[in-house]
Amino acid sequence: MSSDKQTASRWLNKKVAEVKGSYISASVFTILSVGCFILFSWYLSGFAALWLLDGLVLSTQLLYALVFLAGRYIFAYFASQLNYKAGNIIVSKIKKKLYPILLNKSQFDSLSSTLFVTRISDDLKPYFAFFIPNALASVLASLLILAVSFWMEKWVGFVLLISLLVIPMQMIVIGVGAENLHKKHINLFIKYSAVFYNRLQTIAEIINLDNFTVQYRFLSKKSKELNKATTDVMRVAILSSAVLELFVTICIAAIAIYLGMSLLGIMVGSNYGKGYDFHTALFLLTLSPYFFFYIRKFISAYHDRNRALASAKLIIPILKENIEQLLTDTNEELSDFEIKALDYSYPDSPMKVLHNINLKLPAKGLVLVKGISGSGKSTLLKICAGSLFTENGAVSVNGKDNNWSYQWLKVNSSYMNQFPFIFDGTLKYNVFLGKETVQYPVFLNKILAKKEDGWETLLSHNGKQLSGGEKQLVTLARMMLHPKPIAILDEPTASLDTDTVEVILSEILKLAESRLVIVASHEEMFDNVADITVNLNWGEQMKYE
Repeated sequence: MSSDKQTASRWLNKKVAEVKGSYISASVFTILSVGCFILFSWYLSGFAALWLLDGLVLSTQLLYALVFLAGRYIFAYFASQLNYKAGNIIVSKIKKKLYPILLNKSQFDSLSSTLFVTRISDDLKPYFAFFIPNALASVLASLLILAVSFWMEKWVGFVLLISLLVIPMQMIVIGVGAENLHKKHINLFIKYSAVFYNRLQTIAEIINLDNFTVQYRFLSKKSKELNKATTDVMRVAILSSAVLELFVTICIAAIAIYLGMSLLGIMVGSNYGKGYDFHTALFLLTLSPYFFFYIRKFISAYHDRNRALASAKLIIPILKENIEQLLTDTNEELSDFEIKALDYSYPDSPMKVLHNINLKLPAKGLVLVKGISGSGKSTLLKICAGSLFTENGAVSVNGKDNNWSYQWLKVNSSYMNQFPFIFDGTLKYNVFLGKETVQYPVFLNKILAKKEDGWETLLSHNGKQLSGGEKQLVTLARMMLHPKPIAILDEPTASLDTDTVEVILSEILKLAESRLVIVASHEEMFDNVADITVNLNWGEQMKYE
């Protein structure tokens, strides 16, 4: 096993350990479920044997069988709920750590970060919610059924044991290389999803420029590459299932032949010459297919493991980059913030996004950054938020050097992105973040009035239950209730109606009374209330007043 794979596996196991209580409880319900099915099989086979051999119909036997069958499904339901909850908890924690880090990385924009987090979540959740539970269930169910089989008839137990040893070997063989396929698929998905989204956003310009045919061919080529990667992944999953079914069929057939020959008194064994007990034979035949029930589910989820390993290998380096030692105390109050001769270009790009920017910002007040799209507004805001670091020019807080100032800004600024991030959880959690607060911004009442469950409204998948404007309101409220010395807002009113814009403007002005607020916006209302206005044009500072 490679060191990268070992590291990824250890990282995944640590996440599993964080919710081990849920997995243990689910395992107990799984054992009870399997036990109920064993008893169901015993009573059902007893009912059938008496009916077929002696013509007796014992309704009590059938009633017991139905009761235990119901128990099997009830306990399995509770086990699945606990496992699914555990998967949700783990993935939510990972998303909460990962998304803010991605927004701070210069090579990720908001859209790419959202796509990356969504895809990684989709790849990790089946691992924690299905693969791990089915792995545990396979072990527990197999041991319990093997114990019963050996006790009832050792040769049936031996056949099941051999199959149990062979199946993992074929999983390992088929799993070789699957992780690389998944990693390639993830990278292509993130890359091409952003491309498709970009073309969709600019479809009007593409048609007006009579460039539709060229773009269609370009997107068709990318789509074929993504489809091929998807097909490669599915081919591995289908091959794994097909091989499993082959082994299962051979194993059950071997057991059926052995029991049939025993019933005829042909097979050498403890019942040789006197025939086999029909009740026991029916019981073992009923139980044998169930031996493979959880193993089938485990094999079906095995490629989820490969997906999770591939995703973990992508996540771990990103999370490690966020582990930094602060150079000094960052609790120092803001007295002045100055930018001198700032130049910035993104990695692997020769083009300067910002050129010779010079600003002197106050400790409190409203600073408006204006400019057409692509003029560098968002990049300047990210530098002011400590999300991007530059050595070309000075970014100085309280007269300190770039390194100290970068870390101070990272700790002491709150940043509202154009595409706000919403945590999985309730609306209340997204606003208060677990903090007990009675008062909240009045503009949230517009959202609460539309939600039947009010504060307990569950949000997931980056808040798909909210409109773009509602997401911005939630994020702004979060910023106001958890204030920091510098508040930075990128297009805070872009998706809002006029009445809501006026409310938001009033709240932003209140923030600016006690702290530095930096806003990038095209909204004309900000022009008359900003203390300082910075105009940018293709990275050049055109006006500073």
